[in-house]
Amino acid sequence: MLSGLLSVPPTAATFNFLLDWYLVSAILSGGAVIGMLLFFSFKYRRRPNSPPPQKGPESIWVVVAIVVIMALALGAAGYQTFASSTNIEIPNNPNAITIKVTGFQWGWNFTYPNGAFNVGNLTVPAGQVIILNITSKDVYHTFGIAMLAVKEDAIPGKVNQAWFEMPNTGSYVDAIRCYQLCGVGHSFMVANLTVVSDSAWAAFQSSG
Repeated sequence: MLSGLLSVPPTAATFNFLLDWYLVSAILSGGAVIGMLLFFSFKYRRRPNSPPPQKGPESIWVVVAIVVIMALALGAAGYQTFASSTNIEIPNNPNAITIKVTGFQWGWNFTYPNGAFNVGNLTVPAGQVIILNITSKDVYHTFGIAMLAVKEDAIPGKVNQAWFEMPNTGSYVDAIRCYQLCGVGHSFMVANLTVVSDSAWAAFQSSG
């Protein structure tokens, strides 16, 4: 679904990079280890009428090489993971737009800064940080926008926060879903995401 965007939103870009980095790292480190195993299995294979292979000093270096490769791979993966954690934190942006999201059986209600509300469609301006205050009216739900890698629990009596930023205008049908089994209408608990220009957003707010 992201392929239709001119650029990838920051909430998805970091996680996409992290996934690609994990994949490349796993292929390289796994290929190195498996390559060494195949090489030494062939080099020290048991031949007919030959004595059993003896452990030499190189066997220690093989173990050291494997340990170093795995330590570098795991250490780099841990570093990249912690470095991307800032993508989860709510931005301290004075121009951010805060919208209240209330889940109910079985839909989403969006309340905007001007007090207006809408059920089933979240309208936001392009190129601005959107902060969502997410709660629930009845049972546990989970608010999620898969294409933006955004997901947060909606819990009665509690407010959780999530954020995203869409670079371009567009309409995304059923982009918002509930990811927590919440009753017989769970599969129909969807909403649209509409991203508008600044002028359209100003008109939308004034009309409320």
